[in-house]
Amino acid sequence: MSRDFAAYAKSTYQWEPGHEKHLRITKSSLTSDFDFCPKQYEFKRIEGRKQPETDDMRRGTNVHDAMELFFVNVKPSVDKILALAKQGKDEEAFGLMWKCLPIPEQEYELDEEPILQTRLEWEYARLIESDGKNYLPIMNEEEIHAFFDKKVIVNGEEYIVSIHMAGMIDRGFETEDGKVVLMELKTGKWKTSKNAVQYKNRSMRTEMAFYVELLKKADHPHKDVSHWGWLFPAGDRLGLEETAKHWDYETIKPRYFKSIDDRINNLIEAYIIDNFPPVPSKGKCDWCPWMDDCPAWQEGGGDFHTTRSIGDYIDHLITKGEEEE
Repeated sequence: MSRDFAAYAKSTYQWEPGHEKHLRITKSSLTSDFDFCPKQYEFKRIEGRKQPETDDMRRGTNVHDAMELFFVNVKPSVDKILALAKQGKDEEAFGLMWKCLPIPEQEYELDEEPILQTRLEWEYARLIESDGKNYLPIMNEEEIHAFFDKKVIVNGEEYIVSIHMAGMIDRGFETEDGKVVLMELKTGKWKTSKNAVQYKNRSMRTEMAFYVELLKKADHPHKDVSHWGWLFPAGDRLGLEETAKHWDYETIKPRYFKSIDDRINNLIEAYIIDNFPPVPSKGKCDWCPWMDDCPAWQEGGGDFHTTRSIGDYIDHLITKGEEEE
């Protein structure tokens, strides 16, 4: 994937009202970091603290890089793969498709191959079903940038904020009627419990809505998106309970566009009033590399634990404030 460093030079996370640069907003910074915990956003994005790279991160990068090159390499082989499949030579056809994956200098060591195997099985089925029509993507790990001004009202005062919205779209495919389908590849697990599925669907729809809004703001030639979807080929990779390989595809949900606008407004307000509070919750803080520096723990005197609810934490702060007064 290529990066447009000139575009990023025009924006910053270290923004404040009147700053000469645009406020940078990416899909990850908005829908992952800020949504997850504003204080973690401040640590990571504004202060620039580095997050240790995990095996999951490296695995995700390796799989994404492999699939990006796959769609480049498979282009001249599509007709031959289809011809072999129509002759009933599925093993040979799939083998040819597999050879379109890039060969790493060193063998994969983070369970990438089972994920890629599942991913290509889906690609093979999609190729056969489509008979090659609109099979190749019109967007392949494409970085999109949009620059625009946004008016917000904070505490009764009007601000015009220059925004740089950016994101990397995994894949976009053209439909028969000329519209666009966006597809997102995830290498994490897909939990199958009812609550987990509902949460994950909301999360994925929010991410996809960000991309649709980004394409519109950029006035991109492929901005007319009618459907979106997501792929979780690694769902049962570790044999975890209540997990599965999963893919989904649906018509876009317009109500999620407002959620993106609301999130952007909330982020801007946090910058303007300089308030990025911690939002501790069960299981969340345990994964934060900056827990020791977080006021949620410092103000709790070391007694606050992640098994308590957000409500418990708020009650704790209220009580603490009353005692200090």
